[in-house]
Amino acid sequence: MIYLKGNKTELKAIVFDLGNVLLAYNPAHFMFELGIPQEKIPRLIEIIDGRPEYAEYDRGILSKDDIIQLAVRDEPSMRREIIHYMKHRAGCFTPITNNVELLYRAKETGLKTYLLSDCPEDDYAYFKDHFIFLHDLDGEVISGACQITKPNPGIFQHLLKTYPEIDPAYSLFVDDREKNTEAGAKMGFLTLNLPARGTIEDYLEMTEE
Repeated sequence: MIYLKGNKTELKAIVFDLGNVLLAYNPAHFMFELGIPQEKIPRLIEIIDGRPEYAEYDRGILSKDDIIQLAVRDEPSMRREIIHYMKHRAGCFTPITNNVELLYRAKETGLKTYLLSDCPEDDYAYFKDHFIFLHDLDGEVISGACQITKPNPGIFQHLLKTYPEIDPAYSLFVDDREKNTEAGAKMGFLTLNLPARGTIEDYLEMTEE
């Protein structure tokens, strides 16, 4: 049996966020590995990840090419670096081993496991090609496919409609953003606002019963 510490409700399911929960995201380090000059990295992050339109890429409204064009408009001199990074961007995500192992331990105890992630469809296709654990989930809802992002309650409603076996009162939603866990709590989920790349197991109690 698995419980959230401080709450004796036995969990029946865990709903995971992806970035910084199951996959670590370190764009600055990855850009450096791609050979992008270190002095250009802060500005590159600002005009790609930091731009407000990026949420529309997550939501499946804008394409990768759209983001490239917007970034090049802001910094024409960095066109080569922008295209190079966006072409390889999905490769900067790496598994958070402790949390992936926890996913499998949860499954071994009989818990169902699901994914609820703000993620473009093209990035998620790459992830599924490279990370086998994504094929072992019991279900997934990706913002790029349903065109709704967290913390919009609609994405939680879509999850529950798609997988009606999920009972929020017995399900833990894990996310690294407080606004998202607050939204999950309003939908009736038990929630864990995990520090970025934190270890989920630190917040759980497990028994042999």
